[in-house]
Amino acid sequence: MVAVSTTAWWVIGSVLGALVVALVAALLIATVLLARRIVGQAGAIVEALDGAQVNTAPLYDVAGTNHALLRIVRDLRSVREGLSK
Repeated sequence: MVAVSTTAWWVIGSVLGALVVALVAALLIATVLLARRIVGQAGAIVEALDGAQVNTAPLYDVAGTNHALLRIVRDLRSVREGLSK
């Protein structure tokens, strides 16, 4: 092993520490940028889901329409039977 003075070890440690800090800062910046991108995409997704909700709202009225049609058919059937007697 090469003999290195105490000052050199401090310099090596400081350089390694600076590299670690730079790496953490880069990862933090990347995380913040990705978070901003995700927030933007989430807004677009919420808008699309709201639009889908508006477009599919009439489907919930299908059961009521079906019930009304069955009542009309039943009443027409009873009128038809009443006329044929």
